[in-house]
Amino acid sequence: MWFKKHSRILVLIGWSFACVALAFWVITTRHYRLPLLVFIGSVVGLTLIFRKLPPPTWDPEEINNKLLKASTSVRRLGFLCIVGFAAAVFGLFSGEFKELPIWGVALMFAWGGFGIWACFRGAKWYKEKAGAARQGINEEVK
Repeated sequence: MWFKKHSRILVLIGWSFACVALAFWVITTRHYRLPLLVFIGSVVGLTLIFRKLPPPTWDPEEINNKLLKASTSVRRLGFLCIVGFAAAVFGLFSGEFKELPIWGVALMFAWGGFGIWACFRGAKWYKEKAGAARQGINEEVK
């Protein structure tokens, strides 16, 4: 099955976005009681999918590889956040945010800066965890 290849957190996040989008669509079509059914259906569906996923691994080598991949992915996400931040700066200079209050624009840029910092800090944390796991593996081998 296609979802056996993905991790539990990816399935959870993707399913959550789909549930929110479907509930939002149901609300915009003026069916105000159906979002509860969407929520209950998504919880039931998620529990059925989680039963089919493989169990998490405890192999140190595989965990180390996943930590290194996570570090690279989060660093890439940081660079994407920088591109988005630069686009927002260009939008600011071209007058895109004239209708928004100054505190809203300041909050937007502060949140963008925090997102960039969090991505690169997370990448560093994952890399440090992978290095610590690698040292633990090397000590076990000796």
